[in-house]
Amino acid sequence: MKHKRKENRGRPSEKPVELIKKFTRTYDGSIWHYDLDKFTNGPYLVEIIDPEYDKIEKLYYKLERLKEPKFHENGRKKRTTKADKLALESTEKKYWAEHYRLFPNQRPKKRGRKPTN
Repeated sequence: MKHKRKENRGRPSEKPVELIKKFTRTYDGSIWHYDLDKFTNGPYLVEIIDPEYDKIEKLYYKLERLKEPKFHENGRKKRTTKADKLALESTEKKYWAEHYRLFPNQRPKKRGRKPTN
């Protein structure tokens, strides 16, 4: 009659326990980012994945990218051309059109006299 060998006899191994400090958890409609060095009580960032807001988010990032100044290799700032200004203006117009489509109650009130017919 042989007994099964037990692996956990004797002194435990000296391996240090590795704690995972950075990780993400994906749920059905959101991604939760954890970093225990930054914030120990919970997630520091929650991304909500909603296809309704994808277009406005892409437009926002494009607008921020266009607003950043561009630099030459030697460090000098590049000129802002007319094409750059037109691209910035059209992107801003598209962004606010999409914003007011999603949030109609935030549209600014029209001021002035009513037109006469």
